[in-house]
This record gives sequence, structure tokens and C-alpha cells, in this order.
Amino acid sequence: MFAWVWPKPPDKEGFVNQPRFSTLNLIKEPIPEGGEVVAYHCAQNFTRMYGSIACDQALEAIFTFSNDEVTPDGDYITDENMKTLHYDAEALKLAYEPSKQSATGKYLVTIYGRFLSVRIKNVGTKPIEWIRFYVRGSVF
Repeated sequence: MFAWVWPKPPDKEGFVNQPRFSTLNLIKEPIPEGGEVVAYHCAQNFTRMYGSIACDQALEAIFTFSNDEVTPDGDYITDENMKTLHYDAEALKLAYEPSKQSATGKYLVTIYGRFLSVRIKNVGTKPIEWIRFYVRGSVF
């Protein structure tokens, strides 16, 4: 679905009809100390979300869901206005700690709503030097 990978790998062709990784990689620059990034996605095609985290800094990752049928303005939901929904159903708040990779470097989230929000905050002591955070969806 999407990822945050820094430093960015070279932008090359995907393997046999796969999209270029650069279209999935959402990071634009290193996340500063106290900074955060967020992404949204329709979760209807999945029953669970899973993935892995590796980073040189401590992170807080929050997975929340929205069951809104329309935006606060009453409009139908699109990729452009998905961020305006109410993400009230918190499924997981994960405290990633680099020194505890085996305990905090992976996750499995059950779907609690129609739309997904993933928020990553750098709670470390400096801007990240490297990160590999992947979000995948699964039906089974």
C-alpha cells in the first residue's frame, strides 16, 4: 500500500507490471525530531494491516480508522478529501524502540473502519538518518 523509506532508493522500473517503488514511498525528507508524517488509504479491500518498522530513532506509530460515510461538509469521499474524515477508532498505538527491534519492529492491525490513517511521529532525540516503515494490507 505505502511505505516510508529513507534514504530513498534509486527510482527504477518496477518488476513485471509492478508500480515503481517511488510511487509507494511517501517520505519527502528525513522526519525531524518531534516531526510527523501521515497517510490515508481506503481499507475496505482488507481484513487486516501488517508491516515492519526499522529506524535509527524512536517512533510513535498510530493506526486509526474512520467509518464516516461522507466528509464533514457532506461531500462524497475521495482520495483528496479523505484526510478530513474523523479517525476516531484507534486500532493500535505502537512505541517503536530501536533497541527493542524484535518486540516493537512489527505489527498486525485488525480493520475497524472503512478508511485508514497511519501517523508516524519521531519521538527520538534527533532527525532520522534512516527509516524503513512498510504498511501492507491482507484479506486473509
